[in-house]
Amino acid sequence: MTGGQQWGDPPRLAVAIGASAGGPKALQTLLAEFPTEVPVPVLVVQHILPRFVEALVRRLQEASPLPIRVAAAGEVVRAGLVYVAPGDRHLTVRRGLRGSQLILHLSDAPPRHGVRPAADLLFGSLAETCEAGAIVVVLTGMGKDGLEGVRAVKAKGGVAVAEAEESCVVYGMPRALAEAALADVVVPLPEMPRALGAILRERAEALAAS
Repeated sequence: MTGGQQWGDPPRLAVAIGASAGGPKALQTLLAEFPTEVPVPVLVVQHILPRFVEALVRRLQEASPLPIRVAAAGEVVRAGLVYVAPGDRHLTVRRGLRGSQLILHLSDAPPRHGVRPAADLLFGSLAETCEAGAIVVVLTGMGKDGLEGVRAVKAKGGVAVAEAEESCVVYGMPRALAEAALADVVVPLPEMPRALGAILRERAEALAAS
């Protein structure tokens, strides 16, 4: 594996995805072809009613070869797994007592931008824990959730990817990034797996050399 990373290792790189309206289908498309050359954990915030989260996870698992689960508080994050935020709880990550470990944290803190879970909080926590190893993706959805989290990621040297308008169901969240000139890569959904693969290879090589 690039940079010596193995499946299940504590992550040096991590991907976080934020999505809202149109997100379930977009996530299904992305995770079906998600690049696996460089194993990374994938953390997902989808704005969805709590009662639909389990069904979303089942639908995503049917489409993707990656193991997908609802995030559980205190779980150690492993490369090669996908963690979906549970309904009506914020999902963030923290460093464990062993500094190389990432631990999932769930919170009942107030909604951000009227939503809980919020991509802003997940992205911000990834910026603090993974710094230049944080890669965040903003998919279709209304509003601007994720914008401030992306600012934090960029300030730490991480990478931001936004879905292009042409493939969005609602061009709101990605538009906020584009208008703020914060997206490093803007790409239609069908081309996103290839773009992410290139980013992951470049980051893994850079981290291995540092």
